[in-house]
Amino acid sequence: MELDIIGPMSVFAAVNNMKDRLYPGYEVELVTSEQNRVIAGSLGFPLPAHRHYREVNGGVDTLLVVGGTGPLTARNASVLQWLREMASQVRRLGSVCTGSFLLAEAGLLNGRRATTHWALTRELALRYPQVIVDPNPIWVQDGHIYTSAGVTAGMDLALWFVEEDHGNAVALAVAKELVLFLRRPGGQAQFSASLSVQASGMKPFLELQVWIKENL
Repeated sequence: MELDIIGPMSVFAAVNNMKDRLYPGYEVELVTSEQNRVIAGSLGFPLPAHRHYREVNGGVDTLLVVGGTGPLTARNASVLQWLREMASQVRRLGSVCTGSFLLAEAGLLNGRRATTHWALTRELALRYPQVIVDPNPIWVQDGHIYTSAGVTAGMDLALWFVEEDHGNAVALAVAKELVLFLRRPGGQAQFSASLSVQASGMKPFLELQVWIKENL
């Protein structure tokens, strides 16, 4: 899904575009395993990548992996080996949504806490029993490896990277610019339950939910 990619990139771009910034920005590159260096996406328009992954063999500070909409069982031995090599070099390795399946397939999450999209946490746990899957957090850090939940959670993780790199004030300014929470008030379970109530069409419960949010 395009937002898995564009969301975090928008956070880093917002840092670079901050007025009168006195701190270094981010040099962001989109890398793909597609030979034509074009990511098809799911919305009908292509995303051109800067480089093929085989052209990247060092000099990377943070690598953020996005899984895409293809089969979760898809394997590419060359990509997995590249991920293992990069994991030993980068300061931070992260994933957005189903990108956690790629990290798990490469063996990089063995013995580590990890998360993914709430609808796929059970699948991740069943397929990779050596991974300690936590279904609730928006994102999880275990050592230098970070995994985030689905779609917009990639922006939450990117904001944390900004806070790690530049401090709370800069991260808060970016969150305000993009109209985001710097810290979401709750985990995946809370949001999925909230959305279930909203989708139920039961007006009394919707009104109660609004009252609770405004008064408690």
